[in-house]
Amino acid sequence: METRPIPLKSYIIMGILVILGIAVYFITQNGKLIKATRILKTLGYNNISNVKVYGKAKVEDKITRIQGFKYFVTFTDNKNRECRGFILKTFNNKTAQDIDCKDTK
Repeated sequence: METRPIPLKSYIIMGILVILGIAVYFITQNGKLIKATRILKTLGYNNISNVKVYGKAKVEDKITRIQGFKYFVTFTDNKNRECRGFILKTFNNKTAQDIDCKDTK
């Protein structure tokens, strides 16, 4: 039984889809990082470095039904402390935080 080979056109299409998938992944990761850094600056963390966003979740307050996004982040601040926690930005531009900073040894 003879099998038909996959045409070159199919390989090209698959390659383009893989490249587009990788590009979309890096664009979304960079977008989360930029948004989280902007929120941290509005909260008063100006000189920060090594910002990492581990997750982004859409949340809703049960009582007021106001929705927003919660970012789980770690970063190093200007006092050389390792900070981790979450930041929250609602759709009416209110921000909240639960960040714990510890001195690095």
